[in-house]
Amino acid sequence: MNYALAICHLGDRILGAPPFIQPFPGSERALTLAEVQENAGASHQGGLRHRRYRRPRRQRHHEGIRDYQAKMGLLPADGYGGLKVLARLRQGG
Repeated sequence: MNYALAICHLGDRILGAPPFIQPFPGSERALTLAEVQENAGASHQGGLRHRRYRRPRRQRHHEGIRDYQAKMGLLPADGYGGLKVLARLRQGG
């Protein structure tokens, strides 16, 4: 994801777009494979999957996470199931 973001940003900069307004998110570590699996399992059990079945599963999952983040007040509500989302799911939230 970081690579894709960097390439898109480079393309924008070449076309004259300004630099990022907010700093690049580098403070949160990536989830381990076990944490990703736990996150996905908890997400599914908690009903976080978005109900629009005509979309690809990954897109529905991101939409469900984004909706959950917004409902729980987790910012940013970007659909990325990182450490904050995993911690909240572990609390049963």
